[in-house]
Amino acid sequence: MTSTRRFATATSQNNPHGATLEAMLAAATQAANPQQQITRAIRGDATGVTIGGTHYTPTSVVLLAVGKAALTMADAAMQSLGARVSHGLVIYKDDDGTPRHPQLVYHAAGHPVPDARSLAAGQRARQLVQQTSANQLIVVLLSGGGSALMVDPLPGIDVAQMQQLTRDLLASGADINAINTIRRRIDLVKGGGLARAAGTTPMVTLILSDVIGNPLAAIASGPTVANPDSAQAGWEVVQQAGLTNLPPAITTALTSPLPPDYTNYAPPLIIGDIQQAITAAAQVAQQAGYTPFILSDTLNGEAREVGRTLGHIAAYHARHGQHLCLLAGGETTVTLRGSGLGGRNQELALGAALSIQNIPKLICAAYASDGGDGPSDAAGAVVDGQTIVRAKAAGHDALDALARNDSYYFFDAIADLLKPGATGTNVNDLFVALL
Repeated sequence: MTSTRRFATATSQNNPHGATLEAMLAAATQAANPQQQITRAIRGDATGVTIGGTHYTPTSVVLLAVGKAALTMADAAMQSLGARVSHGLVIYKDDDGTPRHPQLVYHAAGHPVPDARSLAAGQRARQLVQQTSANQLIVVLLSGGGSALMVDPLPGIDVAQMQQLTRDLLASGADINAINTIRRRIDLVKGGGLARAAGTTPMVTLILSDVIGNPLAAIASGPTVANPDSAQAGWEVVQQAGLTNLPPAITTALTSPLPPDYTNYAPPLIIGDIQQAITAAAQVAQQAGYTPFILSDTLNGEAREVGRTLGHIAAYHARHGQHLCLLAGGETTVTLRGSGLGGRNQELALGAALSIQNIPKLICAAYASDGGDGPSDAAGAVVDGQTIVRAKAAGHDALDALARNDSYYFFDAIADLLKPGATGTNVNDLFVALL
């Protein structure tokens, strides 16, 4: 079980709702762990392997796991497949763990901006599936973060150009769908590229979703599904973001015809998403005597503004004396205006703090389920009615922190950053308010 102590902050330790909040975050994280879902989805017996209701009889299984939950998913798959796996590759984020299975090669790569290790990972992944035969089975395990962790740019595009384009899109406030539209067009393993590379070898994909609505082509930029975009979609994204000075090879890629689709593979299976996390958190709240109310599971928009709105909703109900638990899941965005340190959940929490000033007992948390929020070592933050006052006493002004995108140091000064470490899962973000 996930320890509640991982989610303790100064505010949660001193607020009457704090223990329940910590238990809710722990339960949400545990429920989103893909271990059980993988075990249920993959069944091996004497005759072969059954995945998602389809029975396969391969001579061997080749395993590829990519994303922030890659290590957890690979562990679970190995429990079900065991010696059937001849070899494989696990592509994971730096802080997610250590190698476990001798059949598998473990490759750490960069996130959220791809690096040289991401390039090597993408090339390795493409070579892995290319070097298979029709009597084998490729099992692909995907989770969020795969878009940056595994890259293999088209000829003429280098990693530095991909890094700069990713930074520019993030800074423009482009959402994940827009960014993935670009990634699918400039990368050999995205937008169905990995499936094309596999040729006639059967392939099945299991997905832990971190994208609102679970669109298959958006999760890890859809390496095993056909690109649903029009040929002009990527070019329209960069135009809307105001990115006009692009390298010629990227311009060519975004304005060229789409590559041919593949037709030879089973539809990917979604094995988990934010719903499991929300449901588990709501159950803990209900057992603790709160009435849970789910506001949304498709939360999106500018993080600070979404935080202000959620804070206003929580404050309204708190002023009316209602003993509620408000929940929301999704993924917001941050438009960079300053050079500070933070992340979307930290900015959302700061926006909420501004809306709940001086409301007694009310407590809120914004939390990234993978344990990492933006380029920081925090997963989010916890706030209550005294957050703004406490931070001011520590020399930090909320509006100034937002202006500089410096929410990390704002919350660090009052010990209210959530720092659970890598969680082994990734299913969007969670907002909780208890009142």
